[in-house]
Amino acid sequence: MPYILNKTNGSIIATVQDAALDTTTDLTFLGKNYAGYGEVQNENFLKLLENFSNTSAPTKPIEGQLWFNSSSKKINVYDNTNWKGVANLEVASSDPVGTKNFTVGDLWFDSGSAQLYGYNGSNFVLVGPQTGDDVTANWRGSREFSTLEPNTPKYNIKAVIGDRNEVIAVVSHESYTIEPGTSSFPVWDGITGQEIIKKGITLVGSGTSGNSEAAGVYFWGSAAHSLRSNTSTYSTGIVATSNTNTNNAYAVPFINATTTGSTTYIDGTGLTYNPSTKTLATSIFDGVATSAYYADLAERYAADTEYEVGTVVVIGGSKEITVTHTHADISVAGIISQHPAYRMNSGAGTDETHPYVALRGRVPCKVIGHIKKGALLVTSSYPGYAEMMKSDDNPNAVIGKALQSFDGAKGIIEVLV
Repeated sequence: MPYILNKTNGSIIATVQDAALDTTTDLTFLGKNYAGYGEVQNENFLKLLENFSNTSAPTKPIEGQLWFNSSSKKINVYDNTNWKGVANLEVASSDPVGTKNFTVGDLWFDSGSAQLYGYNGSNFVLVGPQTGDDVTANWRGSREFSTLEPNTPKYNIKAVIGDRNEVIAVVSHESYTIEPGTSSFPVWDGITGQEIIKKGITLVGSGTSGNSEAAGVYFWGSAAHSLRSNTSTYSTGIVATSNTNTNNAYAVPFINATTTGSTTYIDGTGLTYNPSTKTLATSIFDGVATSAYYADLAERYAADTEYEVGTVVVIGGSKEITVTHTHADISVAGIISQHPAYRMNSGAGTDETHPYVALRGRVPCKVIGHIKKGALLVTSSYPGYAEMMKSDDNPNAVIGKALQSFDGAKGIIEVLV
């Protein structure tokens, strides 16, 4: 006659027939008069002893069943839906790393500091609670009450430090005023009379007595008010202090700047800067010395047409300058510059028919024929080119000296004008 197996809660788990084996669960149940029951029964006890130790989970678990994962060395419990890991908890007054084999997720409770740690595969890292400076210096949420709106909560985040909960900063979504004793934190250093909380970030000491700006704002509000000098101490503006042993302080002057289009006007229209062209402009530059990346001094002249960089030009034509077409022409003006280091007569015109002509320095120059390094160059009868000076040429026709040798038909070399 079969028998029924009931769980502790009374629910039926299986009905076992006579002389048969039931494999409804991971344990094997024996029917009455089953021959050879000893082996099956002892294997059931062995499975219970090992908690179904295997690299894979049991296939027919029931709620509450334990399984030891022999791969991860973790014990798991079945919740009637999933297998959930049970972390190993080690209790010790010192870090137990090295004393036993731990796996990722194991826990250690420090009985000395009453803190919980988790194992990350190599070390135990703090879960909590924090102690010491980690607790006394952090952001906390609370509320304040405005004197202008009694009993109306104002929600903020405050930076707190110290064992008396001294507030050093407030982050607020609106501006309002508080009085001593209304703060959720008992100590607010520097309060004398009313304290103004600005929208944004307000630092303690940023102002009292109903006027935050009068004492100098350290940090609050929009970008326009994010940083101001304390004018009661430094009339010249913000002061930067060096990090050297001398502790020198340097005043940072205020700049009144407006932007129109791409040009920034600093202190009116006297000084401008255009980021797109990297141009700084003013009426007069006064200093000890200047330096430039490029190497020639050039001046704008009106040309009768557009000319390429390196073209040799002479005074003449329908405008001020034209291309050379005569050997050793004493009316030589110079060479069309590529990147002048110093530009003169910039107001003469800005189009391509008013090129910069190099008068001094080193520039690329079109040359023709054999050129010897260091040789004097004069205009060529080939339009726009220079060539090596001949012995009977007029010295007033010299353009400059060749900085390179050249043996081709036509080309460009560096020339010292």
